[in-house]
Amino acid sequence: MKKWNPIIIIVICMIVIAGAAYFIRPYRTAEPGPSHPAAPVSDDAQQTTGKQVWSTSDVTSVEWDGKRLSWMLRRAGEDQEEEKGKEGAWTLNGKKVSMNQADSIMAQMNALLSRSSESSRKASSLKAEVIDSTVTLLSGPEHGDKVYQIAVEPAYPETMWIIPAGQSQVFPVPKKDILELEKNIAQFISSSPAD
Repeated sequence: MKKWNPIIIIVICMIVIAGAAYFIRPYRTAEPGPSHPAAPVSDDAQQTTGKQVWSTSDVTSVEWDGKRLSWMLRRAGEDQEEEKGKEGAWTLNGKKVSMNQADSIMAQMNALLSRSSESSRKASSLKAEVIDSTVTLLSGPEHGDKVYQIAVEPAYPETMWIIPAGQSQVFPVPKKDILELEKNIAQFISSSPAD
């Protein structure tokens, strides 16, 4: 009988440790949503989910080609360096806009495209996605250009996915935020004076 005591003690210790590990689980991560399994965020994804996607001082144009609204914000003038600091040095669909309006548009775009989310997932996991909009940011040869597609899965129409070109992760944005941005841009377009 004495011969089995050390084995019984070891077995009991292993059961206690396994039970503690099960309930404590120090390695446990947040539960992913039921419809969108979480995926680890890669380095290229972290570039997208930082506080700012681009520096507004470097941008030469932003083009939004969408199903509901299409527009282009562009730095005006032949000499863009000379025009950078001037009031009204931007055009929206060919109409002059103030620097405040241009800054507001770019701030909204930055906020939309730089959303950090724990719900990021692999682009390959999207099912029957439909491209809703394409966003192109031109920043010149020194800074590089960026292209994003915004897609929706028919099964989840209230969530849209930001798909950065050449990256493996996609990021969710509520559809209402996209619609709000488009509404704000439409107001800028309608209030901009004609040339």
